[in-house]
Formats: sequence, C-alpha cells, structure tokens
Amino acid sequence: MSHRSPFLRRLPALLRLFFAVLVLALFVYVYLSSALSSNEILALAVKGQFSPNLYGAGIGAAVVLGILALSLLFGRVFCSVLCPLGTLQELFWRAGNFLRGKIFAGRKGKVPPPGIAGSGYTAAWGIRYAVPLFTGLGLALSFSPLMTAFDPLSNFGRGIGAFRAIIGGNALPFVIALALPFVLILALAIFRGRLFCRWCPVGLTFGLLSPAALFGMKLSSRCVSCGICEKKCPAACIDSRAKRIASDRCVLCFSCAAACPGGSASYGLRGKAAIAGESRRVFLKGAGRASILCAAAYLAGPGIKLFSSAPGAGSPGLPVLPPGALNEGRYRAFCIGCQACVAACPVNIIRPLHSSRPVLDYTDAGCQYNCVECGKVCPTGAIRRLEVEEKRRTRVALSSLNFEHCVVNTKQESCGACAEVCPTGAITMIAYGESGVPWLTRPVFDERYCIGCGLCVAACPAEPRAIGVKAVPEQTLTVGVRPADESDEGFLIEDTDDFPF
Repeated sequence: MSHRSPFLRRLPALLRLFFAVLVLALFVYVYLSSALSSNEILALAVKGQFSPNLYGAGIGAAVVLGILALSLLFGRVFCSVLCPLGTLQELFWRAGNFLRGKIFAGRKGKVPPPGIAGSGYTAAWGIRYAVPLFTGLGLALSFSPLMTAFDPLSNFGRGIGAFRAIIGGNALPFVIALALPFVLILALAIFRGRLFCRWCPVGLTFGLLSPAALFGMKLSSRCVSCGICEKKCPAACIDSRAKRIASDRCVLCFSCAAACPGGSASYGLRGKAAIAGESRRVFLKGAGRASILCAAAYLAGPGIKLFSSAPGAGSPGLPVLPPGALNEGRYRAFCIGCQACVAACPVNIIRPLHSSRPVLDYTDAGCQYNCVECGKVCPTGAIRRLEVEEKRRTRVALSSLNFEHCVVNTKQESCGACAEVCPTGAITMIAYGESGVPWLTRPVFDERYCIGCGLCVAACPAEPRAIGVKAVPEQTLTVGVRPADESDEGFLIEDTDDFPF
C-alpha cells in the first residue's frame, strides 16, 4: 500500500465522490425540472431512498432489505453515495476548507489546517439514539413531525423545493421558513462536516450495522499517528492517536485513504477479531442495548401505524388534498414532506402553504383532468397512484356557486367560463329569464358530478370570484361525467356564501 502512487491512493475517493455527485445532480435536476419527462426519473430517485420505502411499505420492502444487506456487508454505502443531503454537506465542507485555505494563504503564522476545527475523535453519544427511538414511536402513532424534521430526503426536498419556489417568484414567508433547517444543516457543514449525519435516524440505524460489516475502513500497524487522515475526515470518526476508525460513523468517503502518505488507511475485508472488537466497543461504549432498541423502534414503527387510516374530521378552512390522499388523517400519517409531488405537478398547484405537507392551491390554475403525476412520484403512498379513469371520478373537493358575485348577475354580461372548463359537466348554462335579457344565460351547478378540480375557480373572472371550493373529509368516487342528453331542470343548487374565498 505504501508503494502506491498518490493518484492510485486517491482513485477510490475520486470515484466515490464522482458517483455521489452524480446522484446529487440527478436529484437537483428532477426537483427543479418542469418537464413531465423528468417525473419518471424523479419517481425512481425518491422511491430508491431508504426512509420513504420503510415508511410506506415497512421493513419488508425490497429497497429497505437491500440497503440493510449492503450495510451489513460493506458499511454505510447508502450514506456514502445514495444520500443527496449527505453529499451536499460534504461539498459544502470541502468548499469551506478551500475558502479557508485561500483566506489564510500567505499569512504569517500557522495556517488553519483543513478539516473540522477542533474535532478530533468523539465517542458516540447515547442521546443521539433518542432520535430513531422517538421517531419510530411517533410513526407508530401516526405522528410524523419528527420524521419530517430528521429525515434526510424530507430536508433535502424542502430545501430544494423552497429554492424552486423562490426562483419562480413564489417567495412566501412560510415556504422560506420550510428551508431554514436545510440552510442550517449546510451552514454547519461548512465548519463541522457531515454533522447532521450523526443525528439522522437513517444514518444511526446503519451505524449500528456497520461495526459488524465484513468490509470497512481500517488503520494498519504502520500508522504513525500523524493526524492527516483525522483532519480530512468529514464525519470526525477517526482517532489517529489510538489508530482507530469508528465504523458506526464512517460514511465511506475514502478521504483518509487518499490523504494517508504511508498507505496505512485502507478499505477492505475486516478480520473476525476486528469485527467482534468493534461491535463490542459500540455495544458497550455507545448506546448499547438502548441503541438496538431505538433502531428497532425506528424500523418497526412505520409498520405499526396505529392511526394511519383515521379519516380526520377536518376543521374550518381544511385544505384540499392531492388526489389519492384519501383523507386528512391518512395523509398526515404517511406524508414526510419530501416535496416530490410539488416538483412533479405540471401546473404548480401543489404547494406547501400551511405546513410541510403540500396541498392544492387553485389561485392560478386547477387540477388537470387527466393528470396523475403526483401519485406516480409519491414515495410513501401518502398520495396513492391512481389510474386516469379513477382520477377522473375522484372527488377531492366540492365547488360552490355564489351567483351574487357572478358577472352574469352583476354586469348582465354573458360569461360561462366556468361551464366551458368544467370537465365533468357539473356546471352548465341555462336561460336567465329573470334578467329580462332573452339571450342571457346563467351557470347552474350539480354537485353529483363535481370532482373539485378547481378549474372553474381559476377560470372565473369575477372579483371576488363567484366560484369557491371546500375540501371534503373523505375523497370518494363520483358518478362520472354528466350524460350529454341529461336535462338541467331540478338540479339547480341554492346559492351559498359558505366557502372560503
């Protein structure tokens, strides 16, 4: 190893970084792209992540089992290459090191070395394992805020989603607030490397498996404790004096192997004694039995979901949920706020207006009649994937007409915009005899055919608008499209002011 050229020593680290950046670039592209063709890639990307599969399908999901098996064999491979938030933290840390080197270059005195300032080696904190414990228990009780706060995909999606909203001119204060944890994670990464990875429930779970992995990073007896590898480690998991690498926190970036001038740091097959010793150290000096309990709670919690199917009675001003969400209780239980549906919506009506869980906003447009993109990309099943025919009949809300505001009434002008865009025939035009104008027609509304798509809301030219929508407590199937020969007589719904607008 010591006779290898510097390039060969760096090659594994360069290849690993290349593929990690490639995965990160893919995530950034599909989250920011407005092309429908990118939604297929978006679906594959988010559904290939660990936590959404665990959350949606449980520990028996193929992706979950596959990544756990990889961790038992090779260590934290997922954190090393497949986690976009982890890679982004590392890039910010590397950029911080570069800038610090430029700032202090040429100055007299000691130049601060690259790495995590004052990091050294830090033992695993038992308190960290409270994150997977309480996250898992919360998921079992259908309480998802902890999952939303600590899940890496959720944090990444909210951050990139907020950036997309800002560049699109939708800089709502709440949207910006959603990105604050993401900004804080990256700000800390500049100085502390992959600090968030020490608190991530996904990483902590892999950290309990890594000490028993067959392959891992190791320091040979030739190590002279120079400390170079310790300074280059973004996870602060190396104790150069003790010649030890904490495999439970090692993210397999290979930076230590690339930096070691003597080739003492390497990745390879670990002996049985090393595996047993490392596992014993983590078990006794780390969180021990409590750690295993916490990881078990995190892995098992999503599969329990005691209240996951509760409809939720709703409240005044209940938001309109995306088609396939079924009801507020289920949506709240399964949604992790990853914002994939926001990125996939072709007309940008899915937005995080009141919380990290996106809802429908009909201010500028309505839900497209044949569109099922949000269900395609949802990685947890919070938005069920609907077939087009089922989507066309799914009622997500119920429209209401306030004829007092309609321009036909206020200005005696012909309109009919709402009827023109209604895809199911829930709104039709009939003669408005009361006006005294023989050619004037007025809209009438039949709620049997309404699916609450909001197209009529967006089309209404009145100020204030004469059409509003109310969310329904449970999404159900309607009778379908109004038959072409059906009469409108007898289906005139009374005007109402009872809608939030």
